[in-house]
Amino acid sequence: MDPVQATTLLFADQARRLLQAGEHAQALAAYRRLYEEIGDRDRYTVLHYGQCLARAGELEPAAARFREAAVQEPGFLEAHLELSGVLWRLGEFQDSLSHARAGVHLAPEHPQALRTLGVALLQARQADEAERQLRRALELDPDAAATHVELARCLWLAGRLSEAWGEFERRWDDPALARRPPFYEADLEWAGPSQPLQGRRLLVYAEPGHGDTMQALRYLPLLQQLGAELVCVVPTALVPLVESSFPGVECVRPDRDVQADLHAALLDLPGRFGTTLQDIPSPRGYLRLPAARVREWQERLAPWQDRFRLGLAWRGAAGHPNDRNRSLALSQLRPLLAMEGVQAFSLQKDDGGAWTDVAVQGEPMVDLAGEWRDFADSAAMLQQLDLVLTVDTATAHLGGALGVPTWVMLPPNADARWLLEREDSPWYASLRLFRRGPDESREQQVARVVQALAAHRQRHLAQAHPPGRLP
Repeated sequence: MDPVQATTLLFADQARRLLQAGEHAQALAAYRRLYEEIGDRDRYTVLHYGQCLARAGELEPAAARFREAAVQEPGFLEAHLELSGVLWRLGEFQDSLSHARAGVHLAPEHPQALRTLGVALLQARQADEAERQLRRALELDPDAAATHVELARCLWLAGRLSEAWGEFERRWDDPALARRPPFYEADLEWAGPSQPLQGRRLLVYAEPGHGDTMQALRYLPLLQQLGAELVCVVPTALVPLVESSFPGVECVRPDRDVQADLHAALLDLPGRFGTTLQDIPSPRGYLRLPAARVREWQERLAPWQDRFRLGLAWRGAAGHPNDRNRSLALSQLRPLLAMEGVQAFSLQKDDGGAWTDVAVQGEPMVDLAGEWRDFADSAAMLQQLDLVLTVDTATAHLGGALGVPTWVMLPPNADARWLLEREDSPWYASLRLFRRGPDESREQQVARVVQALAAHRQRHLAQAHPPGRLP
């Protein structure tokens, strides 16, 4: 073996070991060197390099590597499946579907290929066919937790909530999907309303995702009505809001040694209560604010009380799989910023990264988000606005849970909780949904929002200055 070949094999082995050990940042550096500097083009090197790039959020380079691997070996199943998974994240839904179908053509009885096809169909909003493929995958691999969760999303999208909850709970079977907290004991898991709670101490715990947590908080009063003494483990930033909204609920840190008779995951409560579209609790809002915070933000926004106060959030969490589809550039919102009589306020807690492509602080936009200490401040500010306009992120849930008028700009492959085609949400009565069509640009979506906002402002002005009254 010549020295160059030996060096290549050595680096390939090191890179593979790092990837298998979950050391993704180091694996990316190793594969980058192996591919870019050493020039290794082995199909597995190309594939693994693409996987590392995708995990790092470098989606276009990842897609290029997967395409390269698929061209190098047209029958390379893993390359087609990986490429399908990256393409829908880039908004290329039909190409994603084509490569998923190619994978199933290569391996018709491969459960991961069938799941990939089911996911691609789901992203393309072909829910019926997606369900068929996911169920086929489960026939071949009944214990695949990820497939059960995708089936749950498919059922949510179709509005079949009662069928979805059990599938969603299968996430606990795979630590890569969900991890129980340190205090979890299987024998203490609350089974649902059939198990008495009167006088019992119930520990309810959140999972990652502020929006998901806020959506599920509506179930806490139902537990109190059953007689539970509630202890809640939620992110620190949500504690003041939870404690002011639900008197009697004690919030604790997850690292504390908490004594409880029973416990339940917050996101499992909709299933425990058998929630359907017809009986979602408290759609008109359920969060209440500390009075001092309300007064503070009334005073803070008072200088703009003679203008239409519009809150804007244009970017979600960077690590979200669908971030490239759901977020939009701030520059694309310029038509809203230019509307006469409108004062915009940034609702971005972070800087928005590359999506914030124009200056935030200035005459058309006021940025007070840096003054937020926690979600109680965010909520108090939202209550002082005439309208919240946001992409699908925690701000949408906060506005809906407060009962604040909130418009949500959704991508073509919107989260399954928003169902199909509807402009309203059974979860939040104050929400209006603006869906971007599969062939519609973000600019066209924003233009529809501008048109709707102009009509909304006219109604707002008419209510503020009815006939017979001077403005």
